[in-house]
Amino acid sequence: MIALSINHKRTITAAVLATLVTICLVLGLRTTSYDPVSLWKSGTHKGERLAYALLMASTVDQSEDLENDYYFVATRIVIWQLLHNPATKSTNGADVFVMVTPDVSESRINRLKKDGVKIRPVEVVHTPNDAWIKPQQPRLAAMMAKIRLWEMTEYSRILFLDSDFVLRSSLDGVFDDPNTKRVRTLDKAMSNFTQLEGEAPLPEAYLLASLSETSDSNHDFPPTNLNSPEYMNGGFFMLAPDLVMFEHMKSIMDIEHSFNERFMEQSLINYVHRKEGPMPWQETKEQWCIRYPNENDFEQGLVSMHEKWWTQPYIYDNQKVKDFLRAVRWEMKGWYDGRESVTDV
Repeated sequence: MIALSINHKRTITAAVLATLVTICLVLGLRTTSYDPVSLWKSGTHKGERLAYALLMASTVDQSEDLENDYYFVATRIVIWQLLHNPATKSTNGADVFVMVTPDVSESRINRLKKDGVKIRPVEVVHTPNDAWIKPQQPRLAAMMAKIRLWEMTEYSRILFLDSDFVLRSSLDGVFDDPNTKRVRTLDKAMSNFTQLEGEAPLPEAYLLASLSETSDSNHDFPPTNLNSPEYMNGGFFMLAPDLVMFEHMKSIMDIEHSFNERFMEQSLINYVHRKEGPMPWQETKEQWCIRYPNENDFEQGLVSMHEKWWTQPYIYDNQKVKDFLRAVRWEMKGWYDGRESVTDV
């Protein structure tokens, strides 16, 4: 009788849940979305849906010679490392996807699909009064598509990586870094900041975690010779998607000269999450990422680097680092060539 009672309760619970889901679907509600404020207040991250994200936009090379489109090859390297390479792949259940802007060729999209990654088409973010935003280089204009990450509320947290990125081991541990959790937005009594005219409301809680960039490979571990300790690296950051934050960022884009437009989304994010503002960005541990790494960084357990495999002007005489970067490119190609030669037989 007890067993029957328990089973009966489970049946009722399942029926209630099914009814609630049906109501949500009828009303057009997104049952897979996460409420950032509720998760933050709960103090737990159980049931989270995590993701790694990259962005593929048109590059200088628009030819069909994909092997010589270095940024495209770099994107494939990160995908291979996150999805397939045993030494670096993610095993925490996180999705891996590439945001793709409309100007990316079909040949590039098809190659990425063949590599096994999820493709997410996105439009570059624009606002009615954003004509004042003029990037340092025309190709950087597409980088405003990164702001779309804050719309993706089906995920609780997303780690964004630029294409020119290389891993040495798994990055999954960064999701357990103490500074990659949501924190309360400061009020004016706690932070001496001034809101701009036309600025949209702030979210109740937020997440933006990153690191500053080193000047070159001549640094200790952890690095101290940072370009600007207050300025975060726009090629490596973790965020919590939030539609309130998305609208807030768009409102800043619409305010002329609110940030340094030459560096596009990086300066926008740095302004919104400025250290003296209401939502200061948090610093992760240095082991997760370094720009311009050296051999000592490798010995200290560096996990990843924001570095181009095809050119290393500021790594200087760290030959082991240079050799590693070049080798990863050919390891990736050899892995895919080997897999595809088997499937084609």
